[in-house]
Amino acid sequence: MNRKMLMKLAVSGLVLGVTTSGCSMNKMAEAPSRAAGKPAVAAKSADQARVALEAGKVSKAVGLAEAAVAASPRDGSYRALLGQAYLNDGRFASATSALTEAMELGTTDSNTIIALTLAQIAQGKTADAIRLLQDHRDTVPASDIGLALALAGDSEGAIYVLSEAARAPEAGARTRQNLALAFALNGRWAQARVLASQDLSPAKLEARMAEWSKLAETPNSSLRVASLIGTTVQQDAGMPVRLALNNFSETQMASADGAVLASADPAPVEAYAPPPPVLADASSAIRSVELPMPERGADGVVPVTELPQPKAAGDVIMADAAPYRAAPRVAGEGRLRPMQQQALELATKIVPKAFDSKKPSGWAVQLGAYDSLGIAKEKWGGLKKRNGTLANFPASSHAATVKGRTFYRLTVNGLATRADAKSLCNELKAQGQSCFIRAMGGSETIQWASKAGTMRLASR
Repeated sequence: MNRKMLMKLAVSGLVLGVTTSGCSMNKMAEAPSRAAGKPAVAAKSADQARVALEAGKVSKAVGLAEAAVAASPRDGSYRALLGQAYLNDGRFASATSALTEAMELGTTDSNTIIALTLAQIAQGKTADAIRLLQDHRDTVPASDIGLALALAGDSEGAIYVLSEAARAPEAGARTRQNLALAFALNGRWAQARVLASQDLSPAKLEARMAEWSKLAETPNSSLRVASLIGTTVQQDAGMPVRLALNNFSETQMASADGAVLASADPAPVEAYAPPPPVLADASSAIRSVELPMPERGADGVVPVTELPQPKAAGDVIMADAAPYRAAPRVAGEGRLRPMQQQALELATKIVPKAFDSKKPSGWAVQLGAYDSLGIAKEKWGGLKKRNGTLANFPASSHAATVKGRTFYRLTVNGLATRADAKSLCNELKAQGQSCFIRAMGGSETIQWASKAGTMRLASR
């Protein structure tokens, strides 16, 4: 991935801008090797891996980074480079292993930490990712922490962190775009659109909203992270065993042919020979018991020992042999009564709540944005005629100005929870109607509002 593309994506808020940063890789390559091995080979392989990553040749970069780690196994910077190569190749399990080992070797820069956080989130290890961010909150920039928290599912915490960062005088476009994406992942699309429009043209804004909508609807954490950093999820069997950190001890030295040197003063064989088995004393282990010989009678016959006889069983008490009779069935038993059926239908339907147009709050489903209030009203009339479910909910419209142009949003209100709004939107999408959910902030000025119809159940 070249620098021009990196800058373009970083401004858009789609990547954190740290996983393939050339500056960070230069610092890692310049770090002195702290391990025995082949430092010259390791440094050359790392330089080539860095160039391959910059050119977008991720698979080649992985092989070169693995060669660097093999040549200098206890250099944390090379393992961090390998972890970032795995991350950009969509191999999240291998990235987690390499980056964790890099931190064990003392490489705890912000790029390594945020890369490990992304790899953990991609594997569904959100608790580990959040704990890692909390432990290194003084090292990682707030902009990166906020977006990582949003990806980990803590959208409220992400919005808090990014809002504070956006108020700083040095806050840039990437911080604002990360905050806008956090709003979008939280379902607050109005705030996301307004904030994102500060750095994007109207055409790019619509494309960005579509990308974020697709990202928000992706439940798979691996696909989310892969989409964010511009890669695809790969089949990952894990990091090669020969590169594992526990295969290399502090005293292990690599010779010219890669063989491990043996100890110059081996321990005597006697120290490792097992002790001879201890033989048990037969005289003490086995005891003999003298049994008396049976005595014969005068005629030479051995008498038979009389054994006690069991007592005779008592009289058996027989149970009543009357046949079993089932209880008589009541007519209509096993079927739901009309009131029970209605209660069941109410439990499975979304019941609209009251909507205050003066203080709009709660969740809403936006159906579209139009050039005039009259068009919005006309669209609502047609939609509720085609869809009986919509007629049960109140609708509203308020103006929103984007880049000097005024739009009138058509919104379905009266939804108590985000789950209700998402359920209604999914039902509408299945019928071919485009929509998305958002939270009403209470500050919208409603120009028009319709009343909800009376919810009716089927007659019995």
